[in-house]
Amino acid sequence: MKRHWFKIAVSLLFLVMFINVYRWISQDNPVIPTIKQAPDFTLKDINNKPFQFSRSNGTIRLVEFLFTSCPDICPTTTYNMVKIQNQLKQHNLWGNQVQFLSITFDPETDTPEVFKAYGDRMGMDYSGWTLLTGTEKETADVAKSFGVMVQKLPDGTFIHNVTSLMLVDQTGNIRKIFKMGEDMNNDKIIKMIRQIAGS
Repeated sequence: MKRHWFKIAVSLLFLVMFINVYRWISQDNPVIPTIKQAPDFTLKDINNKPFQFSRSNGTIRLVEFLFTSCPDICPTTTYNMVKIQNQLKQHNLWGNQVQFLSITFDPETDTPEVFKAYGDRMGMDYSGWTLLTGTEKETADVAKSFGVMVQKLPDGTFIHNVTSLMLVDQTGNIRKIFKMGEDMNNDKIIKMIRQIAGS
């Protein structure tokens, strides 16, 4: 009888140890919940070729909504994304496992030439970064479907909510919505991308 209780006590001890180890590991890699399924859409890239979002499934995507004449938050966000891009290259994730998408909601100003010049100036690597545009209504509808609120002001500029950066996994689920600009945590974004890539 004593031996039986001893086995139970040892088993419980190992169970407690296992739970504690699991909790300790989970603190560094907490489960990233699914927010919702990302909406599918079709826009055009800067070479005027149709791009259907769902056809990029199988890769992790960081989706940015912007306009290139934005004076502050958009270029800061893109600058941070370029830094993330360069880090992902070091982990051999860029292009083959991770892609970035930038969608302008000012297509009248952001012609393909203007958009490409912006990307070149910021240091985008187009082997894994696609610039997307359409009509003003089309891009506004896509932004709205992602939960991004956009308003065009009388002077032709735009305002939008700062949570306009989405992390979408390989199956098309939005896993995280990030603040843009100076509030971005590049290390956290890279960690989440690597975690999803390894899951």
